[in-house]
Amino acid sequence: MEKFMLIFHGGMGAEGKQPTPEEMQAEMAKWMAWIDKLAKAGTYVSGEPLLPGGKLVSGKDKKVMDGPYTEGKELVGGFFIINAVDLNEAVAISKDCPDFEYGGSVQVRQVMKM
Repeated sequence: MEKFMLIFHGGMGAEGKQPTPEEMQAEMAKWMAWIDKLAKAGTYVSGEPLLPGGKLVSGKDKKVMDGPYTEGKELVGGFFIINAVDLNEAVAISKDCPDFEYGGSVQVRQVMKM
């Protein structure tokens, strides 16, 4: 098995419409059900949602700026680490992501063994 990172972009609330508490609760239930499904299959390793904002450190002088500022649909909302046989299987697993119904996207990247 190889490890892959699923990086979640956009999703609920990314287009500026603030979801109601009921909508958020229903969305969280979908995420928890997906995590439970992956955990039972031995695929889920870890994952966390990310808060908006943060800092961006860049360049030789390590300049620190507020951000990252990006369009809502490009904002990274969280990540999972999963186990999969290969990239094709990891992509297939990502297709169950609840954010797709809100126009979200998932970047699938293999973790390099060190």
